[in-house]
Parts: sequence; C-alpha cells; structure tokens
Amino acid sequence: MASRKRQFDESSIADTAERKRAATPQPPSRIGFDGGSDLVCFGMIIDVTGSAPLPPDTLDLPVRLDAADCFVSLPDAEPSFRGTVDSGLTFLTSALLAAEGLELEITASCVNDQITNNRGKRGISVQCPSRPCRLNIIIYGPSDLSDEIGGAFQECDIYLQDPIGCSRDVRYCNPHRLPPAGPSAPVFTSSLTAPAAAPGGMWDLVARPQLLDILDTQDDLAEAPQPPSIRTPLAKHQKQALTFMLGRERGWAWDGSRPDIWELEERNDGREQRFINSISDQAQKEVPPQFYGGIIADPMGLGKTLSMISLIATDITKDDHFSGASLGFGNGGLPEKCSERTLVVVPPPLLGTWQEQLTEHVFPNSLPWCLHHGKSRLSSAAQIQDTMIVITTYHTVAAERKAGSSSVLFMTRWKRIILDEAHYIRNGGSQMARAICTLDSVARWAVTGTPIQNRLEDLATLLKFLQAYPYSDRHAFDTDIANLWKSGRDEEAVQRLKRLAGCLLLRRRKEIVELPPKHDLKCPVSLSAPERQLYDGIRTQALAKIDEALAHHGARSHSFVNVLQRIEAMRMVCNLGLSYHARHEIENSSSQHQKSAADNWGAIAQRTFNIRRGMGHLHCEACEATLDITVGDSTPEQSWSSSFTRCLQYTCSACVKRLGRDTVTCTCGQKTPCPVASVSTDTANLDDAPAVIPLDSGAFEVQLSSKVTMLLEDLQRQPADIKCVVFSTWRMTLDLVEAGLSKAGVHCLRFDGKVPQKERQGVVDRFRNDPSVRVLLLTLSCGAVGLTLTAASRAYLMEPHWNPTLEDQALARIHRMGQTREVTTVRFVVKNSFEERVIEIQDSKRGLAAILLNHQGEGGTSNRNEPLERLRRLI
Repeated sequence: MASRKRQFDESSIADTAERKRAATPQPPSRIGFDGGSDLVCFGMIIDVTGSAPLPPDTLDLPVRLDAADCFVSLPDAEPSFRGTVDSGLTFLTSALLAAEGLELEITASCVNDQITNNRGKRGISVQCPSRPCRLNIIIYGPSDLSDEIGGAFQECDIYLQDPIGCSRDVRYCNPHRLPPAGPSAPVFTSSLTAPAAAPGGMWDLVARPQLLDILDTQDDLAEAPQPPSIRTPLAKHQKQALTFMLGRERGWAWDGSRPDIWELEERNDGREQRFINSISDQAQKEVPPQFYGGIIADPMGLGKTLSMISLIATDITKDDHFSGASLGFGNGGLPEKCSERTLVVVPPPLLGTWQEQLTEHVFPNSLPWCLHHGKSRLSSAAQIQDTMIVITTYHTVAAERKAGSSSVLFMTRWKRIILDEAHYIRNGGSQMARAICTLDSVARWAVTGTPIQNRLEDLATLLKFLQAYPYSDRHAFDTDIANLWKSGRDEEAVQRLKRLAGCLLLRRRKEIVELPPKHDLKCPVSLSAPERQLYDGIRTQALAKIDEALAHHGARSHSFVNVLQRIEAMRMVCNLGLSYHARHEIENSSSQHQKSAADNWGAIAQRTFNIRRGMGHLHCEACEATLDITVGDSTPEQSWSSSFTRCLQYTCSACVKRLGRDTVTCTCGQKTPCPVASVSTDTANLDDAPAVIPLDSGAFEVQLSSKVTMLLEDLQRQPADIKCVVFSTWRMTLDLVEAGLSKAGVHCLRFDGKVPQKERQGVVDRFRNDPSVRVLLLTLSCGAVGLTLTAASRAYLMEPHWNPTLEDQALARIHRMGQTREVTTVRFVVKNSFEERVIEIQDSKRGLAAILLNHQGEGGTSNRNEPLERLRRLI
C-alpha cells in the first residue's frame, strides 16, 4: 500500500464520531471486544507496510498500535518487540487512532522477498535485525459510522476488504462491498471463512460475492419433457431452462401465469384496459409491442449450449407439452410468419463447439444444420430449405450487413436468433452490434454467463437486441434503472433490476448442479535476489518517468506511455525472471524510448494499445462505442482499421472510415497534436509479449524464473493420470514454461493466437484423448471462451489479469458439466510486486481504465496530474 496522504483528511472520521456523540445518547467511551450490540465490522485494510525484528516465517502475529508510527507486541507475548510503520502511511494509522469509538484488530506478517520457499533449496539469509512486514487491520465500530468510514477511505483510494480471521462474531457492514452488506442483507463475520493452508505453500482463496449474484432467478420451475430428437438425457436444470424458454416464446403473460414486464389490468367489466409496467409501475393504454425471447445467463459450465439445442428441437415436436414453441401468441392469436429456421451466431472459436455438440447430443438427421462462414457461406435462400439451423459468426454478420437483401442472413426472417456469448455485442455502438440488431426474427435469445461485467450498460445493449419493450430503448433503461444507480438510489435500482431479471433472464447458481468439488488456491511467489534487483530497477524507472511527467505538469504524453510500458515490464519480470533480459533496454531507455515515443509512434502503438486494452474497456473518441477486451470492432480482415494516438485516444474502425484516416486527430489539448497510428483490434494480438527477446532466438541460455520453477515443481508432483492446463496472458510466458517442461521430459500442447483456427479443435481433441499429453498451455485471449477442457482437473493461472471475469471464464473451462474429478485451480502471485496491486483493483471492482481515460486532463485544468499521481501510488 503506497502513501495516499495528499488526499486523506485524517480528522474526518473523528469529527464525524464527535458530531454523532453530541446528537445521540452517549455510548461507552471506548467499545471493547465485548461492546454493545451496535458494534459491527467494517472490513479490513490490507498490507500496511512497515518493519519489525521478527522471525522470517512470522504469519498473522497479533499486535497493537502504540502510536501512529509504531506497533508493539501484545502484553505478555513472546517475543516482545517494537516495529515501525512506514512514514508514508502514518496519516492512516493516525486517523484510525484519533477516531474514538473504533476498535482495531491488527496482525503482522513478515515479508520474505529474499528467502525462497521451503522446498529443500538453499535460502538467502537476511542478517538485518529488522525485516519488512505487513499489517492487516480489521476495523470495528458503531454501525452509524459506516458512511463516513466508507467515504473517508474511498477518497484516498483505499478500499476495505473482507476480513480474515476475525476474533469476534459481529454483523459485517462493509461500505465498499457490492452490493453493500448492510441491514437489508445481514452477514456476520463468522460466515466469512478464513483461508486454510494448502500443500506446497499455497492458500485457499475465499470466494467473493459478485454483482451478478443479485440476479439469481427461477429456482422452482417445472421440468419440461425431453425432446425426442435429443439423445443425451437432460439434467433437471436444463429441463427447467426449457420450460422457461418455451414460456417466454409465448409472448407477454397477460394472464399473470408468470412474472413479466407488462401486466394487463381490466376495468368496467373488461371494457377498459390498461397495461402496467411492473418495473416502473407506470401505466399506458396502448398495447405494448409483442416480445418473444430472453437472456440465458447461467454461469459457465452448466450446459447452456445443449439447452439451446433442446429448444430448437421442440420445433419438430407435435407434443402438446411443446406448444409454446409455436410463436405468435399475440393479439390475433395467429403465428407470426417466419422461415421456421434458427440462426445461431457465435464467436469463431465456438463454431467447432456447436458442431461437436450437435453431433454428440442429437440423433442423426433429426436436426439438419449447416455453416455460413468462410468458404461455406450460403449464396441463396434456397440453400436453407432443407436445414433447421444455420450457424454463423459475429464477424460474418458484420461483414454482410452492407449486402443487405442479397445476404441470406438479412433476407431471411428467422424464427429465432440465438447469440452465443452474447456479451460480444455489449459494445452497443460497434459495427458488429448494429449489424446483429438489424437481423430480422420473431424470437431472440442472448446466451451469456456475464450479462453484466462492470457496467449496467452491458445489459442495456442486450435488451436492445432482444427488442424487449420499452427497454429496447436505452433512454427507458437509463430512466427506470441506470440513473437510479448513478444517483445513489442503489436499493431501488437493485429491486427494479431484480424484477426485470425475474421477467426475462434465467440465471441459477452453479451449485444447482452436482459438480465435483473445486478448490481455489493462491500460490505466493518470492523472487530471487537477482530477480528482485531487476524488478526494482524497472520499478525505479517507472517512478522516474512519472516524476518527469509530473514536473512538466503531465504535458509529455510519451512519458505516460513509457510508464505503461514499464508497468507491463514489471509484470513480465514477475513471470520471466532473469529471462526477461532487458537490462540493456532499461539502461538506454531514457533517450531511446523517449525518441521512439515522440518520433516513431507507429513502431510502438500496437504494443501500447494492447497494454491499454488489457487494463479495461476502451471508448471510441468519436462515437463513445466501447471496445471489449475479448472482441474486436471489425472483421479480422479489417482489424487494422482502427486508430490510436500517443495520448491513448482510440478511434474505432467505423469512425475512421466515416471521418477519413487523415482527419483523425487527438483532442488532448496539447499545442502539438499527438501522432496517430493504425492498430489491430484482432484479439489474437493480445497475447504478444511486449519488448522481450524471443526465447527461441538463441541469444542466451534459458533460465527458469522463480514462478515457473514453482509451477514445474507442482506439475511434477501430480499423479500421472492428472491432466493440467496452464493459462497466461502472454505467449512468452508459455514459451518459458514449455522450455522447462521440455527439459523435464513432460510432453505438452500449445493453444494460442499463432495456432490457426482450423487446427484448434484438433489440439483440444488430442489433449483430451492422448494419455501421453498431460499439459495444455493456453493464452487467456484464446482459452477463455468456447472450450470444454474437462479432461483436465488442475488449472494454473500464471499471473492476475486486469479483468477478473476473463480469469473466471478461463478457469471454468475445466469445472463444468462432464467433469468427473475434483478440480483444483492455482493462481500465482509474486509477493511485494505490482501483481498484488492488480489483485487489489480486482477486489475493489474498479477498473484501472478510469485512471487512463482522461490522463491529459480536461482543457488543461489543474487535475491533469491526478491520474499520474494515482499510478505512482499503485506502483
């Protein structure tokens, strides 16, 4: 935790407490461990740094603050000692001590960055009497201080975490939790499980609540019968999903038989009708436009693809149980005219998945299907007469939008459209989303395990595609839900969001399926002394670049670019160790990088764009469309049509084409416009390693890093019949892992951006079926979606990613239906490194993108330096 003194008002909590004491009956002057019933736990501040003469293996030793700058052992404790708090953090400890009424429960742990883990290797002895340590501070106090506690810490970018190891069982009221843990949802500290030690120096990770948990719906649905053409027995939750979908394809539930957006109210013996919006409680006399479809948002691994295939299979069933599949229960009671065929739109990696699922789960020739992709594109409507399912990709739809009526996709009125991984269109302003929304159909289904990632706007785009009146109009969604959230009326917004989800969204918890247990482990990694020296050198360079930019009032945007590059270099050293071999680059960076950024932006634009894109959503400067990390804004063939400026402003391919490439300029307000370069939005580029010598260049002997060594040791401890997958952001990391596996005689396969699309399914099949292949190496950009890897039961994540949802999607490849073994996931984290800052950002559910979007300030105002200062505190 770096210093945040500039922004922290250390008297705010104490002043607020004093005002409340003056206005209310007096509580005891000091609330002890057995204090009154109003005592709550606000959460925990983690990693307050300091030093103390402690044994190197000290973990969670209880201590107390003796003053703002020092802490001491508890009375009668052995050994007795006194430690110091880093001077940059005494503003925090001083504020906590000054706030009468707060109780602090503090533990100290030793930071052993110079000592290897206990694996039989020789450690490096630390001779100094005082070692670096970290304090975790659990805060208790009166519940009426919750808002002030939350506001005071949030202003200085400190976010309270779920406490670990509370000695008191009291109500948990963390003001930073989403949704807040308050009186409406009582949680007690006893329900917060402390992490338990795991073999090999690993620790169990505590599952944290997610925003999507509030959308869980439809737990008590009836089970639809098995469609005759489906040969794989459906699970209970899949039959319930089928019931939900058949019901939604009947249109509005005027009879009140199930929750719906619109309710019919009749007056005067049925002579007068009003239609009530159950979300906003507003009424209208006009009949709402009919709507068929919804959102299937079950978590990853619950067999959503088979559920959708089963829905399509009901189209050929005459059984009365499936009468809801005949669309058109509208005003006239007649089916709406359509082609009676289903269009399935998927990301390219899922083409093979759908073909495999149809072959595996459907009786031969009962559900004829065809591809509309690449060389298999259909040229006329006559070609779909003998088929029921047409499978295509998002990029194909976007590419054919211009063809309009001459494209089979756009000349057909489909019975239903199914968007698999529907979050691909969460960028509502993209060419892809616009093209998808233009397709014509009666029913529309969005299938995604993440209908909301970080913004409510993600859901708004799906509602636009679904044409769910009135929320197909973004303005209506903002008025009834999003604006309430933004204005602080959280509870009302949540209630409306839950009512809306209960009408048209199906999401169940993963626990409804009896999957084998899953154990999530964290593996702390200590850098060796030479690795630490290399890491600290790059960190020093990053801080120097920030100070240089601050000295020029943030005006030198190439300095900001250099900071981003060094942040990425710090992360790469955590993975590669001395194999990073960038000392020469670092020594010459002051002149070389500055000249490169200033005079040759085109040479480094793509690398910087990849870094910035990985940190969070990018917004087009012209149309404000959002670029999702997992999706490009154009077809792969057109991916080099977007623009990126040195001041980190992105212009999407559609706006570049509309405005003209020569007219795209930055709007950062500098006297000299920043240079512009073309960049590729193809996701295959995201796994390129930044500024690193390739391992196969022969320039040096491969030296395994501490992190990779720990991975290899753990892999070699696994039984011979256990298959494992290893995920990393970068191919370069996987290169080093592959080199280590090869040296150890362990056979592995690769699945990354360099593997051609047509060969990827073959890689998965071989990993699944070849007993000699125990390890599969994947990049996150390729392996997070569309794969079923249940042949593996152990997964490793080599580094934390900016986007925790991407991590969850990747690790869910092995813990899903079809898994028969217990599953273990391992996340590597280098201690006392920037990787820990990335995890803090994940835990506080704040994207680093907020720091970067306006780093030049607005119109040269005084806030120009603030983003750089925030970056400095992170580093």
